[in-house]
Amino acid sequence: MLEVLLENKFGRIELYDLAKGLQALRFVHQKGQGSVSLYGGQVLSWQPTGQQPVFWLSNTSHYHSGKAIRGGVPLCWPWFGGEVKLPNGELNKVSNHGFARQSQWQIADIKLLMSGVEITLSLTGEQISPHWPAAFALRQTLVFDESFMQTLTMNNLSQQTLEYTGALHSYFCVGNAQETQIPRLNNVAYDDKLSGSNGQQLALKNCFGPIDRIYHSSNSMVIVDHKWQREIEVSSQGCQQWVLWNPGKDAKTMADLHVHGENEFVCLEAANTHWQAIASQSSVSISQTIKVKAIG
Repeated sequence: MLEVLLENKFGRIELYDLAKGLQALRFVHQKGQGSVSLYGGQVLSWQPTGQQPVFWLSNTSHYHSGKAIRGGVPLCWPWFGGEVKLPNGELNKVSNHGFARQSQWQIADIKLLMSGVEITLSLTGEQISPHWPAAFALRQTLVFDESFMQTLTMNNLSQQTLEYTGALHSYFCVGNAQETQIPRLNNVAYDDKLSGSNGQQLALKNCFGPIDRIYHSSNSMVIVDHKWQREIEVSSQGCQQWVLWNPGKDAKTMADLHVHGENEFVCLEAANTHWQAIASQSSVSISQTIKVKAIG
């Protein structure tokens, strides 16, 4: 199925079948092209006009309910990693990264403007997970123009304060992870999830793994992609950490990551890996802004 939702002199937005039972939006605009899955509320691709793709997507990703999509910008919410905090304060082991990335989102609004494309998605629920049963409403605003801006607003509809952790789990497409660096991370303390050691502060040679680190900084970061001669600047708002991940040789155990795919991306995630409060009947937001420029 293919349905044109909006079309004008600036471009076109279509609704199409991503896979059986799953739909997605894709757009073509004078500023670029991209796609967004309604399953998971997940940005799949964005390619500004005249440039290489900014987000990476696996050729062997799973596209069916109950599985996360490998690539793009998955949403880790309302918990990051494999622990959730129960109402009594205890931590409980759960499956990784929450339920938002495996939920069906709704189209709230779409705009096709001279400046770019704006897509707003929503997810509302209660009792979705026994580990996080509270009533909530999420609103995600995506703006694609010369840059990309993503804002996730979390509204607590329950009668009690809630706590969440989460991340905007961006897979950035690079020419070669072994020729990619993030210099601004070199002087930032990090926790190494592979070794279990915390408070490390070592220079990062390149972005090829295995790497799984939580860097404690809210400063903007620049991914330097030497092979494609470009820089990707990523700034976040409302986030206290950056998560850096690349599986390296461990990719061979991942069925939804195509052969040599680990050389093609680096995950740099704007995140809150420590518990954050959302007061009853109030909302908080996290966001990221991404800009691409040529080196030199």
